[in-house]
Amino acid sequence: MLYEIAGDADAPANSRLSAIKEILDRTVGKGAMLDGAEHETAPVEIVFRIVDARSNTK
Repeated sequence: MLYEIAGDADAPANSRLSAIKEILDRTVGKGAMLDGAEHETAPVEIVFRIVDARSNTK
C-alpha cells in the first residue's frame, strides 16, 4: 500500500513523502546486516526527486 501511495500522482505531496519516508525507514533505516556481522554504522544520505507526470516537471 505504501508503494501505491508513493507512486500515485494524484495523491497529495505530503502523503507521497510520508509514504516514501516510511518505506525508507522500513528498509534502509532499520535493515539488518546481511552477513550477520556487526559493523560501525555510518550516516546514509538518500536523495530522491518527485516527478509530476501531469505537468512533466521535476
